Amino acid sequence: MKNPPDKSKEKIESMFDEIAPAYDRLNHLFTLNIDKRWRKQIIRYISVNKIKSDNILDLASGTGDLTKELITLNPGNIYAADISSKMLDIQRNKIKYENLKLIQTEAQTLPFEDEYFDIVTIGFGVRNFFNLRESLKEIKRVLRPEGKLIILEMFKAEGLKTSLFNLYFGKIMPYAGNKISNSSAYSYLFNSVNTFLSIKEFTELCEICGFKSESIKNNFLGIVNTLYLIKKNI
Repeated sequence: MKNPPDKSKEKIESMFDEIAPAYDRLNHLFTLNIDKRWRKQIIRYISVNKIKSDNILDLASGTGDLTKELITLNPGNIYAADISSKMLDIQRNKIKYENLKLIQTEAQTLPFEDEYFDIVTIGFGVRNFFNLRESLKEIKRVLRPEGKLIILEMFKAEGLKTSLFNLYFGKIMPYAGNKISNSSAYSYLFNSVNTFLSIKEFTELCEICGFKSESIKNNFLGIVNTLYLIKKNI
């Protein structure tokens, strides 16, 4: 098994600051804009299931693609939090909403009071957390009883799926991404998935950290999944 990449605060912050200007364009290019559909499906799930959405935290929000969709729910308060100031700068220019607050922070030390949020979302960011277990516990702390944690992420898969993933995300995407962004970040992004947990392993960790799985949506080859979790009252 390959060694996991460096996920220290300094490494993640500087890397995403570096690729921020090209981030949106490359993400939509590499997914052929299908990633937009995955985010809209999250909003549909919240609406259809009438999930309370007065106070929302979009964690690891990046340039705000998921934040922008969440705003359509008209929350009373929505926070977009990310470790990268440059990502937040782009989001600040892209999204105008009076109830949106941007904050630079790590996932494992959230500057919010206990049981404040109805929903916490994470779009393609949880695999970059330095201390995953502590971050999940911190998310649980800031969620109200029976609050929802919704995660859109790429997980490690096996067999043919891994071969297809390795070809596209391990060779084609890093080459093009590094060239266009003038950075080696897209090599990191592949390695961060290749050394991450499987969907089963991650769900089991969430259970240990105080969440119950409600639904798992397989978006692409069992690699890209959306998890809908509820905070357990224990």
